[in-house]
Amino acid sequence: MKILMDIKRSKLGRVILLSAICAGSLFASPSQVDKTPDFAPFILDKRVERENYNLRLGPVFVDIIGTFGIEYNDNINTSEVAPISDIILQPGISLGFKWQMNENTEVDLNLGLEYWYYLTESDLNDFSNSIGLTPNTELSFRVLVGDVAFRVYDRLQYSFDSADSVVVDPVTGNVIDNDPEAFTRFRNVLGIQTEWFIRETIFNAQLSREDIYSPEDIFAYVNRHEHKAALNVEHPLAANFLVGAGVSYAIVDFDEDVNNDGTIFTFGPYFDWKITEVIGLYAGIAFNDWNFDQGALTDTFGDQSQLQDYTWMVRLSHVANEVFNHQLEWYRAVNVSNTANFNIVDGIRYTAAYNLTPRIRLDAAVGYEESESSGGLLQNNNFDRWIAGISTEVVLGPRLTAEIGYRYIDKTSDAQFQSYEQNQFRIFFKYDF
Repeated sequence: MKILMDIKRSKLGRVILLSAICAGSLFASPSQVDKTPDFAPFILDKRVERENYNLRLGPVFVDIIGTFGIEYNDNINTSEVAPISDIILQPGISLGFKWQMNENTEVDLNLGLEYWYYLTESDLNDFSNSIGLTPNTELSFRVLVGDVAFRVYDRLQYSFDSADSVVVDPVTGNVIDNDPEAFTRFRNVLGIQTEWFIRETIFNAQLSREDIYSPEDIFAYVNRHEHKAALNVEHPLAANFLVGAGVSYAIVDFDEDVNNDGTIFTFGPYFDWKITEVIGLYAGIAFNDWNFDQGALTDTFGDQSQLQDYTWMVRLSHVANEVFNHQLEWYRAVNVSNTANFNIVDGIRYTAAYNLTPRIRLDAAVGYEESESSGGLLQNNNFDRWIAGISTEVVLGPRLTAEIGYRYIDKTSDAQFQSYEQNQFRIFFKYDF
């Protein structure tokens, strides 16, 4: 879940807010990335993994995957009062390169591109709102020195959303719903990770810098930098029981004085328990201390909130048999907001997978979330949201697969023009060369 607002002061003393709400259950795209919110410091940046490499150019292994999607969306602008429907064509390509320099050194380059073409809303088909870099675009260098593994990586994503704009008069508080606007932004994460073993104990550390940048001047308020240091330690108490603890500290710095800068300190324990051969339980809890500066525009709208609260994740998984598995997740997360100091998200999600035949798999998911905003530029931006979806993946050949899916979102917000319903149907093909 992300809440993205375009904030702009005009000579008439207005503030323009562009709300782009993105949440996923089964579909993934430049603007819709499904993941459980990060809730604790031991969620470190994971390396991009590829299953197979199908070509070789000298010492470099190459993996090429072509994709093509057709999506019908009955509310592309996530509007409460005037939804716009469209059919979107989504061709894409994923490239992977691996150079094993020696037994201790490896270089990986992964690139994912998607192109979006709107059949009806042609005004959304400009270059900046058509080609996206997917989250698995990454360059990484790994080296093993003694018993310590080092990884230096740079991950780049370019994404876009289209949503109705909302104009708020800060004097009267009147709200007006406008036509869809395109919101584009880059996200880049540069970091270094280390992993080392002392007998059975595993130590992981990370230093990283995350940059959010929009090339449009009217979206400059979202530009920010986050510097983070994290450490977590894991130790197996038994063959089926792993315990760990993590700690992190982050500094959030916005370029403009629209949002408050701040610091985030988090620490907490977790465990991963294989209760039986078919039942697993993962649970973690973390204490969060968020401190924010004052003086930005969000203060004008009354948000001087600080936060000391707990976040958690509980995941119960069950492999019923060879063809059916499912899991239940319960979580609380805190997110940096672009219209307030923070948002608190409480959610529950159930997912299941059933192999109908060796060539056909059925996936389903249903989830409910409640989000509470600390205040800020869009007052009372508290909402609850249902997300449900079902899809089937069919193996059409040794290299070709197809997926047919449906997703439904129902969001009810306390803020004006922030509630909406959305139905999405998608056919997606993937060819692994």
